[in-house]
Amino acid sequence: MFKALRIALVCLFPLMTTMAAHAADPWPSRTVRIVVPTPAGSSVDIVARVVADKLGAMIGQTVIVDNKPGAGGTIGVDAVVNARDGHTLLLGYNGPLTVSPSLTPKPPYNVERDLAPIILAVTQPNVLAIRADLKVNSVKELIALARSKPGVLDYASVGIGSLSNLSMELFKMQSGTFMVHIPYNGGPAASLALSKGEVHLLFAALSNVQPLVKAGKIKLLAISNARRSVAIPELPTLAESGFPGFDATTWNGFLAPVNTPADVVQRLNKAIGQILAMPDVQQRLLVAGAETAGGTPEQFAALLKSETVAWAGVIARSGIKLD
Repeated sequence: MFKALRIALVCLFPLMTTMAAHAADPWPSRTVRIVVPTPAGSSVDIVARVVADKLGAMIGQTVIVDNKPGAGGTIGVDAVVNARDGHTLLLGYNGPLTVSPSLTPKPPYNVERDLAPIILAVTQPNVLAIRADLKVNSVKELIALARSKPGVLDYASVGIGSLSNLSMELFKMQSGTFMVHIPYNGGPAASLALSKGEVHLLFAALSNVQPLVKAGKIKLLAISNARRSVAIPELPTLAESGFPGFDATTWNGFLAPVNTPADVVQRLNKAIGQILAMPDVQQRLLVAGAETAGGTPEQFAALLKSETVAWAGVIARSGIKLD
């Protein structure tokens, strides 16, 4: 009996040693992947790549950016929710995290249940842009034109249920105007359509339209953030333009699958927070139209909850539905 037990222990020892060594493996033990649920070149993609450049050296592993656009960002988010490798992160944004839950009858994920917030990375000016040949130069003039020609003006968005879509619907409700919605697949496509005159106006992240503004193909009238932006301080807010309390801020934040160990979440929060505090990173992102944020995982979680409630109200009043 004892001989059999000794044999069993000898056979089990290598397995136990392997398991112990695996459990003791420091994180990360392989390449870290940041999933971006938008196309390459988008505002979210820019932020991801700036952070990834620094994060790899800080954690001692290669960090890659993996673009998975489509379905208003839900494809990319769902890919992270279902990741099982322990080395997949998400750089998400408003749409698939705080808007889609109220738009999708049977959403493929539950943000609060399936994802662990890490840190709010940046906020971006969400600007009201119009095509250069539209003969208006202020929000007041735009509203007058839209009211005089209901249904004639059309607006682009980066997709149904996106922040650009909801911002315009909120603007329409508060201004008493009617404009036709034309959705595009992502910010670059929507911004290009505006510059070509295919549509009349657009709410977009500043980074998506900035080059076209400099080229004289697009004009900016206001930003939808609650306060003026450091990136473009001369541009008035919509609140200053006759819509007190109007706030539709574009933001990006890092999250991980909910089963990610708490110590890994805290380590990432600290590392990414340090990156966001670097002057060269702040400058690179500011040039791209983004302002660094930061904070704790708990603060980011609170933002996710509050915005989900707020946008649910806008969706209910506007009647937006996914096809």
